Amino acid sequence: MTSRRGLLYFTLSEIEPRIWFMLTGCNFRCRGCFRPARDGGGTLLSPEETLDRAEQACLRHYGKLPGKAMITGGEPTLNRDFLIALVSGLRDKGFSEIVLMSNGYELGLEDSYASELVDSGLTEAHIDIKAFSDDIHRWYTGQSNKPVLRGVELMHDTGVELLIQTVYMPGIVEANEIEQIAEFLSSIDRGIKYRINPFAPAFAYERVSRRPTIEEIEYAYKLASRHLDNVIISRSCYREFPTPPSQETWITVYPDLTIKRRTIQDQEEDRIAWLSRTKGLTREEIIQALERDNPTYRMELERVIALTSDSKRKEA
Repeated sequence: MTSRRGLLYFTLSEIEPRIWFMLTGCNFRCRGCFRPARDGGGTLLSPEETLDRAEQACLRHYGKLPGKAMITGGEPTLNRDFLIALVSGLRDKGFSEIVLMSNGYELGLEDSYASELVDSGLTEAHIDIKAFSDDIHRWYTGQSNKPVLRGVELMHDTGVELLIQTVYMPGIVEANEIEQIAEFLSSIDRGIKYRINPFAPAFAYERVSRRPTIEEIEYAYKLASRHLDNVIISRSCYREFPTPPSQETWITVYPDLTIKRRTIQDQEEDRIAWLSRTKGLTREEIIQALERDNPTYRMELERVIALTSDSKRKEA
């Protein structure tokens, strides 16, 4: 029987030709999650059907297949056969960059999973390490972090491009946790790329923490940099864009190939609908509870992001 996964939608970029696959379902129940895709839904498709619809979407928009594909969710690794077939199919269609975004858990349960993905065509992996302490990880995600740490080791062993990410959550995952993660990564390879993202409570499933101060983020960066050569501060997991992109930057293509240009406001409405459905709250209650950033915080965050990025470029 052909394996199938739920596909919520594809995202196409107008910055450069590339496609994201938003798969549904997740093996974690992160308290601060902001992804509606974690709870399933979407359209059940085989790898072949998914690839065919992705090709049609790209040809209609770009007139060609792009070179880069990003596979995210939800958690893409839940169905091993599906994911390997998807990666292999993308390679066969000529994609030169195939990037997996994962929590790493399934990758650490089977020693051959990571290497089989790379053999199938995977060129890059982004893995989240939520916490180094297993008790914190279990409390936050519902699962042990031991398979995650093992998954990082196995993925590194393949030689694929690797990026590790952690979200700074005051009171939960702070500088000491981040330094321990950096120490662990340095025991594998001091050159591993490590990205620290600030938690933002807007649209989080549970408001488990506040946003970190700029000083807290900078201190965590300083500690991690003692152990690793490629640490950066980022906003990639941010619930709100500190600098909103053009509203005609991202195109959403649904599994039935209908197209919608989605703005930041559209994304917010999706998350409001998800929280309303799963938590039994009204739209008004969710909006009333939103905690948005002030402009000063956003400007300061952009400043430290630019500083750390510039520093790395100069060192290179």
